[in-house]
Amino acid sequence: MTNYIEIAMIINKYIVAITVGEMLDNIEPTLKEYLKDCKKLVILGIGNTMKGDDGVGIVIVENLLKHHHLKEDNCQQDIDSDQIGRREINKISNDIIILNCGVVPENFTDVLRKEKPDKIIIIDAAIMGEEPGTIKIIDPEDISKVGFSTHSLPLSLIVKYIKYHINTEIIIVGIEPENLDFGKSLSKKVYERSLEFTDILKDILCSFENKESIS
Repeated sequence: MTNYIEIAMIINKYIVAITVGEMLDNIEPTLKEYLKDCKKLVILGIGNTMKGDDGVGIVIVENLLKHHHLKEDNCQQDIDSDQIGRREINKISNDIIILNCGVVPENFTDVLRKEKPDKIIIIDAAIMGEEPGTIKIIDPEDISKVGFSTHSLPLSLIVKYIKYHINTEIIIVGIEPENLDFGKSLSKKVYERSLEFTDILKDILCSFENKESIS
């Protein structure tokens, strides 16, 4: 006898995989369009690496920083790439800054006010009611509809503060967590999705740096 429940589960899993993959595919052109006329970019990674998938924003910016460190021909070989990844304030170039904010992004508002970026990307775990690993771009106007678990201050308040003091555009990249238990590392699904998204950011930043060098 055909096991219809098992077939249904397989089909559902397949559909979910396609949907999540398509969402990720749609993010790259959206980010490229967002950064098309960008003069200075700041990327903020937010999260708690001691609480499972809540640390995904931090893991992404750490991997971005390690990649940038390793591709630099003139980098100091005696500096550990893990140490590079854990730095809080990282000026990649005059026009690209990456911030490892932990759970206190409000502590970095002075940096933003000093640098005055015209575009900001915030990366964080976000409870959106989606399949774990789903990545979505969240409009700051819709931020109250999304759960962000570990911030000292509500992210909506921080975004309002930034926009009040700086003439800038902000988008939030949310990653749906699977496990937020204390003492856990990233779940397999969220970790794999974070690597895919990191690759997208690498390509975008490379294009941005090339445009910067031409100009």
